[in-house]
Amino acid sequence: MSSKVPPTLKSIGHYIKIANENASRDPVIYYWCLFYAVQSAMQLDKSSPEALQFLTSLLTTLETVKKQLHGNEAITNETIAQAHIEDFALKLFNFADNKEKSGQIDKSVVHAFYTAGHIMDILSLFGEVEEPFASSKKYAKWKSTQIFACLRDGTPYVPSSQGNKSVDDELAEFGQQFQPGESSSSSSAAVAPPAPQEHNYPNIGFGNLPSVPSVPQPPARSNLPQPPPPSSFDVPSIPNRGTSNYSPSQPEPSSIPVQGGQPTAEEFAETRKFIKYALSAVDYEDTKAIRDNLMKALSVLQKY
Repeated sequence: MSSKVPPTLKSIGHYIKIANENASRDPVIYYWCLFYAVQSAMQLDKSSPEALQFLTSLLTTLETVKKQLHGNEAITNETIAQAHIEDFALKLFNFADNKEKSGQIDKSVVHAFYTAGHIMDILSLFGEVEEPFASSKKYAKWKSTQIFACLRDGTPYVPSSQGNKSVDDELAEFGQQFQPGESSSSSSAAVAPPAPQEHNYPNIGFGNLPSVPSVPQPPARSNLPQPPPPSSFDVPSIPNRGTSNYSPSQPEPSSIPVQGGQPTAEEFAETRKFIKYALSAVDYEDTKAIRDNLMKALSVLQKY
């Protein structure tokens, strides 16, 4: 996909950049980055000749990739897609966070935080991005800017593990100044990393990164996108969840018939996801979240 984004669509350049980086490494991430870029672009400009030409090319590429990956459930099933994106983003975040806390900062850490923060934006396709993801993406983008500025200016960097302020205090102090790669104000432009098409970050070996628990996001239901003719664009929609479903609260055992049989792949994926959320909550000693996520995992399998 061309990285030459029209000026009116400049803000989607981050996602085109990340998509192109992962075209061969992870086609699922490539697809969903382009998917998110399409939705964002259509809210910015779908009338100028340059934007129309770019959107036509983008939609054509998106449809081609969808056909190539038609058998991949991370494309056709939103539960599996969401889990894939979460795992990808949080592996990067965990890698960068561990490096940052130990004071081992370099361009690979900037790149990992930068990519993780923008990949977390894509989770909004599946519903409102809730805590702790909402804070994690802000933190990742902020750290990418902060570390980049230190590397660029040659100033000493104090790891967060050695600072006196909490993450919440630091984010509150930073406020609305930060939008990485965008010049929303003179202060943010002064420290933001270069726009994605102007700076090439090194690869960081995604395949060897450690895993980290992910957090739930409320899903949405709809159909796969079909690219419209260039004269009339429609925003692509999200694929179906498939056959899996769950109750947000603890079910009444007497009201759920036991059917026997084997859970579907989607139900196993959903169960695994809730168990991971529960394990993540253990790290934070959040009893309510542990209990709620374990009950959700059980509710998926209750009928069996």
